[in-house]
Amino acid sequence: MADAPFFMTAGQIAELVGGRVIGDPDRQVWGANGLEEAGEGDLCFVRSPKYYSQLRASRASVALVSEPVDGITPTCVVVSNPEGAFLRVLRHILERTANPAKPMGIHPSAWVQPDAAVEEGVGIGPFACVEAGATVGAGSSLGAGVYVGSGARIGRSCIIYPRVVILDRVIIGDRCVLHPGACIGGDGFGFFPHEGRWEKVPQTGTVIIGDDVEIGCNTAVDRATFGATRIGTGTKIDNLVQIGHNVVIGEHCVIAGMVGISGSVKIGNNVRIGAAAGIAGHITIGDGASIGARSGVAHSVPPGGAVSGFPAVDHALSRRIMVSQSRLPDLVRRVREIERRLGMG
Repeated sequence: MADAPFFMTAGQIAELVGGRVIGDPDRQVWGANGLEEAGEGDLCFVRSPKYYSQLRASRASVALVSEPVDGITPTCVVVSNPEGAFLRVLRHILERTANPAKPMGIHPSAWVQPDAAVEEGVGIGPFACVEAGATVGAGSSLGAGVYVGSGARIGRSCIIYPRVVILDRVIIGDRCVLHPGACIGGDGFGFFPHEGRWEKVPQTGTVIIGDDVEIGCNTAVDRATFGATRIGTGTKIDNLVQIGHNVVIGEHCVIAGMVGISGSVKIGNNVRIGAAAGIAGHITIGDGASIGARSGVAHSVPPGGAVSGFPAVDHALSRRIMVSQSRLPDLVRRVREIERRLGMG
């Protein structure tokens, strides 16, 4: 522990998360890990009492639990929501440990046009490019190789990781995080058939992203044909997601990896979309709806609805269909036996 850059005691953790210590309040942690992988110096959490048998065998130094546990090695901090408390501790640690990858100042190899507006405390890494008329808000950082197009606006305290592309006139809110390889504002996929060939539809719109949005690696958000593709405040988007032109996504949505959203889809607030789901164009997903992983959504989903399957149907019906499909081989055998007895086969 002597080389650890940061540590907390069980007592300090309890004070931070509003918990109660059972065991040694001076026991220290300088890392965090999962329940099974945790070792000396690690903090872990337990979602429910059914995992307490694993906790008794754990080598963790401190564990966040929802109720007292007998006969365990780790010191415990009892709190109503162990997982939420665990995340709060992680954020606390990250706030107090410097990120050495964050660029400070403007690197000599970066290209910043004279009429670009770069506010106080901005870091711009090697070979980044900020074009004419662009704005980068105070406290934001642009990693190596980032491209910011003409007239684009990046808000305050954003983290733009290396090789992100933000094209002309795109607007990004405050405290957004864009992970490596994300492309914001590429042309929407607009073509129409004309005399035996595909003619490109000019993509004249933009992309507007709200505050506190996070976008994963290699995700593409296409600019609108006209108007704006929009992503609401607080929405979190995973890696390898495709968001088509003129899509509107509400606030505080969660979209898992490899989702494809076709053009002009309207998605409400607090919607959850599972990995590899595909959503057809020009439909509406209501507030609070849930889309199961690998679903094919061809029709609008009402507020609070839950769909899954391919094609996507109500989740309860989808589960019944999956159970029925597993019984098909036995059903076919029975039908063949009935046909044989009736002399039909």
